[in-house]
Amino acid sequence: MEDTMGFLIKKSIKYFSFILVFTLFFSANSQSLLAQKFPNKPVQIVVPFKPGGGADRTFRLFAPYLAKELGVPVNVTNIAGGGGWVAWAQMAKWDANKDDHKLGVINLPHVLSLLDPRMKRTQTLKSFNFLAWHSLDPCIWAIREGDPRFQTGKQFIDYVMKNPNKIVMSTTAVGSDDHMGIAYAEKFLKGFKVKKVYANGDSKKIQEVLGKHTDAVAGNVGYYVPYFMDAKLKPIFVLSLERSPNLPSVPTFFEVTGLKNVSYAGRTLATAPGMAESKRKTYLDAIKRAIENPQYMAKEAKNKNPLLFKESAELWKTLNESKSMVQKVKFWEAAK
Repeated sequence: MEDTMGFLIKKSIKYFSFILVFTLFFSANSQSLLAQKFPNKPVQIVVPFKPGGGADRTFRLFAPYLAKELGVPVNVTNIAGGGGWVAWAQMAKWDANKDDHKLGVINLPHVLSLLDPRMKRTQTLKSFNFLAWHSLDPCIWAIREGDPRFQTGKQFIDYVMKNPNKIVMSTTAVGSDDHMGIAYAEKFLKGFKVKKVYANGDSKKIQEVLGKHTDAVAGNVGYYVPYFMDAKLKPIFVLSLERSPNLPSVPTFFEVTGLKNVSYAGRTLATAPGMAESKRKTYLDAIKRAIENPQYMAKEAKNKNPLLFKESAELWKTLNESKSMVQKVKFWEAAK
């Protein structure tokens, strides 16, 4: 009996030892595989503005399609303040390992407010690890539908020149794409001068002009089209070299004035500086596939948001073109 019990005990010990070793081996290998997979937890897209604006709307729509490509949830977080700089200052300092599950939205030309000498910024474009250009939404100028003073771009320009500093325009922060277009006009269109009211967000700007607190508004095509369709606002200029396919009857600033006043909201995605190239490629490939998803493309077409994927040299060419434009305009000279 004792021999039988001893035999059973030994067998049991061997069995449980085997199970323990197998479990530890399986657990170690599972953890190793999990560590090798990237990304292996939810990814965060940081939008540098309050919820509800064009960038926020765009990337909340984009998130589920990127999640499908990455195989993990993708969530949008808003970090507003400083015209985008509360978030951008953080992005420039992201750690390549600790922050490798974060993507940042960087808007052009907004981020080029770093060129404003009054800001004393130490960052340059090279401070950010740009992955891809995502979309480009041209700027527009609009007035109230039915304003008896002007209903065309030429009438608006003529009125401003006859009444300098009398017309009030709603725009977003100094250095934004909206402000940049106004600054260009004031610098290169002799006699053009308006008062500027800075509002935090498109909804606020639209409320101001519809409520007759301001006379005109600078914004972006995609966000404003519904207000044009409802005959609440009337677009008078597109700030592009070509007419917008979403507003084919609206002339460009160049067509009316002969000046190449080009401004837009260029939305890019970046990640932590110094990130391993393999991780960068994972993100970049997923972003490209998500942008090219037919369902996503159809939704953005409905939102009138032109997608524009660019990477590598092509991306940096556009970044540097935007920088050159800002250096030419020197928007900080037209801050008031």
